[in-house]
Amino acid sequence: MYLRSATKFVPPARYRCLDAVERLKEQGIDIGLINKCTLNVVDEEAMTLIGTSPLVLVVEPLNRRTGLGSRFGTWLLERGFSPKYQHIGIHKEGSGGLWEHAYHQGYDPVSVMAKVKSMM
Repeated sequence: MYLRSATKFVPPARYRCLDAVERLKEQGIDIGLINKCTLNVVDEEAMTLIGTSPLVLVVEPLNRRTGLGSRFGTWLLERGFSPKYQHIGIHKEGSGGLWEHAYHQGYDPVSVMAKVKSMM
């Protein structure tokens, strides 16, 4: 699969990102979606594919400071890749675990779409 852009996500952000990617494709934006379901294992082949993409957006329902997004950017740099990079994660205080929090924390489909467009 060739990606012009890549959006990475962690469940339960999966279906929200899939929705965002499908909507972006309908708008003519060439973007892919990759599931990264472990925080401690690096897939070198996937890193090469992702690292050579023009942009990477990691979307996760984990703490923005300590989750996959903070690690993933480092992994890209360690391998000599430098696509446009951003990550969305939990950044506001409060209880977690409810579906409404995706909107409160900014990892709902509309927020993901807006972030991708701002990176282009």
